[in-house]
Amino acid sequence: MKHAALAMTLLGSTMLAACGSGETGGAPAQSDETASVITPSAGEAKAGYQLVEAASGFDFAWGLAFLPDGGMLVSEREGQVRYVAPGATSGADVSGGPETLVAGQGGYLDIAIDPEFESNRFVYLSYSKGTKSENATALMKARLSEDNLTFENPVDIYVAPTKRATSAHYGGRLLFLPDNTLLLGLGDGFRYMDEAQNPQNSHGTVMRLNRDGSAPDDNPFVGSDEALDTVYSFGHRNVQGLAYDAATDTIYESEHGPKGGDEINILEPSLNYGWPTITYGVNYDGSIITTQTEAPGMEQPIVKWVPSIAPSSIAFVTSDRYPDWQGDILTSALAGSKIQRVDLDKGRVRGEEALFTDEGVRFRLVKEAPDGFLYVTIDDFDAPIYRIEPVPAS
Repeated sequence: MKHAALAMTLLGSTMLAACGSGETGGAPAQSDETASVITPSAGEAKAGYQLVEAASGFDFAWGLAFLPDGGMLVSEREGQVRYVAPGATSGADVSGGPETLVAGQGGYLDIAIDPEFESNRFVYLSYSKGTKSENATALMKARLSEDNLTFENPVDIYVAPTKRATSAHYGGRLLFLPDNTLLLGLGDGFRYMDEAQNPQNSHGTVMRLNRDGSAPDDNPFVGSDEALDTVYSFGHRNVQGLAYDAATDTIYESEHGPKGGDEINILEPSLNYGWPTITYGVNYDGSIITTQTEAPGMEQPIVKWVPSIAPSSIAFVTSDRYPDWQGDILTSALAGSKIQRVDLDKGRVRGEEALFTDEGVRFRLVKEAPDGFLYVTIDDFDAPIYRIEPVPAS
């Protein structure tokens, strides 16, 4: 893929049905005029935004964490974290990370900094751990050195207790909540999909953890034989997106369906989100998983996609840099080559808009930085990280 010359289009305001069709402190300084810029095509610039290269040279960038110094940490699925200093256009290797299983969808996954990072400098990294015959999603915690280039005293604070023998559906997305607890989304391990209905294991769950990896006392199943103490919700397929709306105290979660049936859900404790007992998708070979799309005691998504767009992350937009998008959800898509905007009105879905469509780019992540800019990563070797900026006035 020729990233520097990517022919990408920013659509205007064509709105689709809300559940219509569709897995397969700051931030780095703005790039100069020589950087790659992906601009709207003629006649389609009324939405007013473009992708401007912020830094380049990343191999399957999976997660971003924005540091108080204005730089950022980038986790690459190939097993490396890079530090992008303020104003830099490439990343420097961060040493000391854990050994990971780089196979299939496995490797380094998401990265997050501690809510009290300025005083403790703790960083959290989710990753696949083990061998091809026995592996799980793990969560490392380490102190980041003062020069941002070394993980000091790394330790796994959580390893999913249910092992698998596949290299698919690790989940891995991280989200800190206002109470400083941490959500970790997990996948069903693909061939173990039926276990997503059994919260006594970790397949297809969202875990809520303290910062030491233990279960908070107010988790919904603490002290019960029904589920693991760390389980927050279950019945998920492959959790890829977590986002929080502080104004309404709402957690949003997105996950890959099979062939069709991708979802965005409102996440609440103890609830069952249905997979694979109910789904709007089918197996990749077209065979039926279930004829049920609804069942008592199982939650319905607020958005579903048939066919799939493979929603690989979600961001709840709060920034006034994007007035037309404030209060909406953006999701990166691995299929369909786009950023999908879900138009929300006080939490109700009004429609959708496809942004930055092109001829085959897989978008891995969209994330809002503390300075209000949105950043986008590409799921490919030697790929840039882009910042969404207004189109300059002509």
